[in-house]
Amino acid sequence: MVADRRAWIAILLALATGFAASTVAPAQNSAPVVGGGSAGARTTQPAPIRLDLQVRLKDIQVRHTPDGDVLQVRADEGTIELAPEEFSRALAAAQSEMESSGFLYRLFNITKPWSFAWIAVGFLGQALFTFRMVLQWYASEKEKRSVIPVAFWWGSLFGGILLFVYFVWRKDIVGIVGQSTGIFVYARNLVLIHRRPLPARPPAVPAN
Repeated sequence: MVADRRAWIAILLALATGFAASTVAPAQNSAPVVGGGSAGARTTQPAPIRLDLQVRLKDIQVRHTPDGDVLQVRADEGTIELAPEEFSRALAAAQSEMESSGFLYRLFNITKPWSFAWIAVGFLGQALFTFRMVLQWYASEKEKRSVIPVAFWWGSLFGGILLFVYFVWRKDIVGIVGQSTGIFVYARNLVLIHRRPLPARPPAVPAN
């Protein structure tokens, strides 16, 4: 009886030890997250860490600590701190996820489903730009001379605004500068057109 009781006690201790180890293990694979703007306060964020591949290099900060360098990067959970090895693993996981997401994700260089909305904004702006050129060409062919209809400037204005928003999302400084100056030119032409005085009416001819 004593031997059986000792055997049962040993089995129960082994099960309790295994349960405790399984509950503590996930906390060891967590990554520190910066919270609330306080440098000293940290919480834990369970893996895996989802990095934003659209982030710019200037948004990744390297902080030197007595325990080694850490990288402050932007992820879906907010700004987090990662060791170089953790950052390398998270970056590889994000790239692998994008490769396995589908052809459209690779074609448009995006990582999230809602990014398709921004792609649609860019395509709509480009479609308006294309339409205004076709419209100007049609009006010139109809008049047998080069003319610029008012709809050309409206298409340019709305297309330029949409492309400006798209380039801001893409963080493309070339497109931002180009469209910001273009929007001013398109708006100014519309102002000048609507300020143009109406042609004078011909004098009335007295009826016989």
